[in-house]
Formats: sequence, C-alpha cells, structure tokens
Amino acid sequence: MLSKMTLWDKILICSLIIISVAWLGLAVLFGTKDEAKVIEIKVNGNIVEKLLLTEEAANTYSFKFGENTGFIEVKNGAVRMLEMNKDICPEEICSKTGWIKEEYETIVCMPNGIIVNIKSNTNNQENDIDIDVVA
Repeated sequence: MLSKMTLWDKILICSLIIISVAWLGLAVLFGTKDEAKVIEIKVNGNIVEKLLLTEEAANTYSFKFGENTGFIEVKNGAVRMLEMNKDICPEEICSKTGWIKEEYETIVCMPNGIIVNIKSNTNNQENDIDIDVVA
C-alpha cells in the first residue's frame, strides 16, 4: 500500500500527524484547570454542610445528624467518612467506602440518612459554602 502512495500523500499524512500532536500538546499545556469542587453533606435530604475541596486541604470535620456526630476526613483532594460506633452504623458501609474525589462517587450511610457528594462549584458562589477547607 505504501508503494502506491505518492510523495504528496506521505507529506499530507505526516503533516496531519504533526498537527494532531501539536494540538494535543497545546491542549495539555494551556488546558483549563480543574474547577473548584465542593463537598456536600446531606442528612435526610437536607444539606447540613458544604466544604470547599482543594488538593492542599487536609483536616477532619464534624457534622451533626440527629443526636449524633459524624466525621469526615479531607486529604489530597479527596474525602472519606470516618468509622462510627456500631450502635449508630452497624454495617459500617459508609466508612468502608473509602476515599472519593470525583463527582460521580458518593458515600452513603442508609441507617442514618447521610449522603456525602462531591460537586463542581461552577457558579463560584462563595457565600453558599459553610467552611473553606484550607491546609
């Protein structure tokens, strides 16, 4: 097949490859930075906390649900639910979920109605956020 190609065919193919690689390089070099992410904690469908999530953030935060207190850990741009007393959460599925850092991941504690989501902060409404998570 290469023997049937003319010199101009080969130049065209090489040019397209070079342009594609250059375009990809420019997209990586000048690409947009990740949008700010927000940790949203809901208890029984009501938002109880919103925390700004950054790569530099590293801390433990508490939130109330009913008579109890839950704890989440934030580190390296990810969040996880810390272990609760077995009387409060007998299966411990929420703490066994582990770290989440993407919007499509969720931590759920069904016995207590707790949902921890990560959402993009596209509208940048700083007044919506309860706690600004910083290092």
